[in-house]
Amino acid sequence: MQTSAPRFAQRHRLFCCKPVLFAAAILCVGDACTAADPIPQQYRLTARASELDPRVQAHPEIDFLITNPNGSPADVQQASVDTSVSSKGQLVIWLMGHNQALFDRVNSYGLHAIRVHYANKWFSICCKEKPIGEHCRGNIRLEAATGMDFSDEVSIPKPDGMMERARQFVIWLEQQNPEGKWGQFLTAD
Repeated sequence: MQTSAPRFAQRHRLFCCKPVLFAAAILCVGDACTAADPIPQQYRLTARASELDPRVQAHPEIDFLITNPNGSPADVQQASVDTSVSSKGQLVIWLMGHNQALFDRVNSYGLHAIRVHYANKWFSICCKEKPIGEHCRGNIRLEAATGMDFSDEVSIPKPDGMMERARQFVIWLEQQNPEGKWGQFLTAD
C-alpha cells in the first residue's frame, strides 16, 4: 500500500497518508522543486491559525481551543524548510505535537515540514459508548481532517479541519517565505 500511495499523490497532487509517521506528503514536479535562495539556510516559521483565517473558531466541547486557559495561544502552527539542501518537492504535514528535532531531520532530507493546529484531542472525549460504534472514531478522524460532515459526534467546519488549516498556512508561508518555494504545494483550485 505504501508503494502505490506516492505515485497516486504525485499523479493527483493530493495529500497522501504516511501511517508510520502520521504525516502527509504533497509532491511537485519539475522546476517548482528547485529553491533559489540567495542565502541558503534553514527557515523556521510560526503563525497562529486564527490570525491567518478569520473563520477559525474554538470548539471547547472537544478541547479544541484557540487560546489556552492560561491565556497563551493554543493555535500556533510551525513550519520549517532548509534551502541549503536540494529540495525533494515534498511537504510533510506532522499531525502530532510540534517536534523541532524531527523537522530538522526532515529538512535535512530536502523535505518541507509543517504542523497545523487542528482538532486532534477528541479521542478521550468522544466515542465513549460501549461497545464503540464501528465507524465512530474513523468518521471523527475524517471530519477533523477534512472539515466535512462525517460524524454525528462532532461538528468541525471546513476552516477548522486539517486540510483547510494546512492550505491557509501554506498560502501564508508562500507570502512570508518565498525563498522556501511553498507555492509549489498549492494548486489553482
